[in-house]
Amino acid sequence: MRSPMKRSIAAVMAAGLIVAACGSDDDTPAATDAPTATEAPGDTEAPADTEAPADTEAPGDTEAPADTEAPADTEAPAGGGDELPLEGDVEVAAGTVLSLGDCPDDWDPFQGVDGDEIRIGQTLPQSGALAAFGAIGEGMQMYFDFINDTDPIEGKELTLIAKDDGYEAGRAVANVEEMIDSDDIFAFGHVIGTPINLAIRPITDEACVPQLFNSSGFPFWGDPANFPWTVGNILNYVTETEIWCTAIKDEFGENATVAALIMNNDFGKTYQQTLNESEACAGLDVVSEQLHDPAGADVTNEMTTLADTGAQVLIAGTTSKFCSQTTADLAARDWRPRTYMSYTCNNLASFFDPVKDQAKTLSDEGAGPYMANSNKVCGDPVWADDPKIIEIERILDEYGSVTCADGSFSTGILYGEFLVDVIRAASERPGGLNRVNLMAAVWNANLTNDSLLGGTLKLDGVNDAYWTEGAQLQEVVVNEDGSLVFEPRGEFLDFEGQGGSFG
Repeated sequence: MRSPMKRSIAAVMAAGLIVAACGSDDDTPAATDAPTATEAPGDTEAPADTEAPADTEAPGDTEAPADTEAPADTEAPAGGGDELPLEGDVEVAAGTVLSLGDCPDDWDPFQGVDGDEIRIGQTLPQSGALAAFGAIGEGMQMYFDFINDTDPIEGKELTLIAKDDGYEAGRAVANVEEMIDSDDIFAFGHVIGTPINLAIRPITDEACVPQLFNSSGFPFWGDPANFPWTVGNILNYVTETEIWCTAIKDEFGENATVAALIMNNDFGKTYQQTLNESEACAGLDVVSEQLHDPAGADVTNEMTTLADTGAQVLIAGTTSKFCSQTTADLAARDWRPRTYMSYTCNNLASFFDPVKDQAKTLSDEGAGPYMANSNKVCGDPVWADDPKIIEIERILDEYGSVTCADGSFSTGILYGEFLVDVIRAASERPGGLNRVNLMAAVWNANLTNDSLLGGTLKLDGVNDAYWTEGAQLQEVVVNEDGSLVFEPRGEFLDFEGQGGSFG
């Protein structure tokens, strides 16, 4: 990617958070859905407490407003060597305060870790249209088993309690309530889907239970001033869209024609709203936007309407089986737009191997799809000799008898690593493993991971509330030998520390 693109994207990073706070054209709060590949049922609306206050537009540098700082009588922030208190208002990071006095009367900071286990809860789609993501939870348990055997935390056994929600918010709420009430959960980790995470956040927040690394790029997760128990995971969908728009202008010019397939929920509408309102996307000629039902059978009708436009570019703000369907549909038509597809589609084995012939048709003609990837993709032959990928393959084989070619298990390894890193860091703080130390470890994290394409994983309370802040545009290509690969289409873009916090 040429240097003007990098400068342009850096300039619009702040605008992305502002876009996410703006209103949408229906009753759903603006951009309130954006999972790692998840969408909410069309009638899933964000809880009332998720709407950004009127004054939440961030200044150009996206630093947190002054009023997010902890009150003067708040306990000393984390970072020193003193043990953090387990009652009162505890500042665990810059502007990030745990109001423990508001927790339930029976709240216990050691719940879920006071025995010989560390009990992590997860609700995710093991059935339904997004069932492919169910393998993520299985991969996490494989990694937990590996850690339990090789380097356990405080001598305790990491245990994952995972329940199927079918990507339905109501089922997810019931799962979370049951786990909090009956399953002795220490924290939740990598819950999949924007609508799902929005639905459960009021519950985990009121219960003072950590809700870590939401598998969603929804901008609202970067709000430790108001929701200190919740943190996000993947690249902000706003930033992702702005990367696409900058690349489109770079190749096709300011007036490029764009057609958009949008999942009809907050996940998809984050892409839609950014496309229409971000400065980075201004000047593009959006000729058609087709919303599709997350629970629908296919997107054939929507793709027919979009194809009739003959647009130069297709943006696919969708996920899971609809990634495969979009690829197959395009290959069957004469229309060959440059396609930009959600990062949540980046599993080659799950979403492109089933349509490999169609993907080859598109790649041979330079039609994409392009994705903004943040990590090495297990199963991509480019990384076959990479030590980290070899380690992941070994863990998958030894603890699950599966391979990278079998689906999203390897993503579960990566996500499991994030959890293990912050849980271990919490256990090493004065006072040992408890929920307060866990949130202090999270909001002050400074980690690297060899699965990443580049950059670091840093959090600094309201100063830097976004976990993954780097990506590279890559194209899905099918080689002559039939192997699927991601080929880079630009340099790695690192926005570490530039995102500030939401509002």
